[in-house]
Amino acid sequence: MMYVNVTKYFLFFMMFTLFSYGAADTRKTAADAEVKDTIVVRGMVLYGQVTNFGPERLSFKLLYSEGINHIAYKDIESINTEHTYHISFKRIDIEGRVVAIEDNEYIKVIEGENERTIKIADIDNFVMSEIDDSSFENRIRNKFPYTKGSIHIGLENESGSSDKNNVDVVMKLRHKQAEHEILFAIDYEFETTETPTTPEVESEDELVAALIYRNHFKNNQYYYASILGDYDRPRQIKNRYIPAVGYGYRFRLDKSRWIEPSIGLAYATTKYTGDEYSDKNFAAAALGLEGKYQFDDLSYINTLIVDGRILYFPRLEDPSADWISRANLNFSVPLFDFFSVRLAFGWINDSNPDPNVGNNKETTKLLFGLDF
Repeated sequence: MMYVNVTKYFLFFMMFTLFSYGAADTRKTAADAEVKDTIVVRGMVLYGQVTNFGPERLSFKLLYSEGINHIAYKDIESINTEHTYHISFKRIDIEGRVVAIEDNEYIKVIEGENERTIKIADIDNFVMSEIDDSSFENRIRNKFPYTKGSIHIGLENESGSSDKNNVDVVMKLRHKQAEHEILFAIDYEFETTETPTTPEVESEDELVAALIYRNHFKNNQYYYASILGDYDRPRQIKNRYIPAVGYGYRFRLDKSRWIEPSIGLAYATTKYTGDEYSDKNFAAAALGLEGKYQFDDLSYINTLIVDGRILYFPRLEDPSADWISRANLNFSVPLFDFFSVRLAFGWINDSNPDPNVGNNKETTKLLFGLDF
């Protein structure tokens, strides 16, 4: 059954993204072409708009096209932007035009009558200034330059031998300024089930939230403090809290391709619904593995982002007696500047005392939402 559900979700995920790209409007009015950025790539002149400066590649949206091209700095012979950009780096915010790329590591920016040289690796945020784009979305990006986030929603209504109504909301926020980074994530799922012979019952009522602070004290290294909280009524979990502290290291291929192990100490407290099972508290190791890989310049969908995370909290005294683990794997396709579709797989495994519930839980979700 799990294989059938995964296949169904995956086929719908791929068909939706293909049709969404196929339906994109690739024409713009002549007025949109009046202000444009220009880059020269191996002798070829390209017009459009710069969307981002990555560690190794420039992201560029061509004129009359909705797709994003990712171009290696070594292939760019010159650049000149007519658009004005809001650039945030090292707690500094400026607005200016990019006029050069130097040594594949720096950009030159004209700010009024002054010229600045900025290291690309130091850029926290790069968005178009409100001077050239006064849309609501761009005003939000300019007002909160160090904060990024996403909100995705999945809805399902099923009728047949049983009636099911399901809603899933996933929200993530990230605020990074210099070495300080704060992450907040929340995932809420609710489902009711009703059959001709049974009344409506809650078959899903689950919330997971996490708040994480990281101090990037050295390149690719950080200390972290976090608290993870959740409840899952059908699995008899009234509430659970896991504060943790530790150390992490990011093995970076580039800004969009990395893997990150972490290690630390945690303390898990769990309260169960009813009086049948006693509360469970234990000190635990905090083991984590997180990664991301972005595929660019793909046929039809252009960009595919694969990311995942594993968290494992085994009891220090006896790991086989008590443990809590969570894992997820996501496939995301950005369709437009703000809109994306995501196929998400989740796995939960813990030492649940109820034999009717068991230790394992698997989920598959198809979500649509906004990235900002």
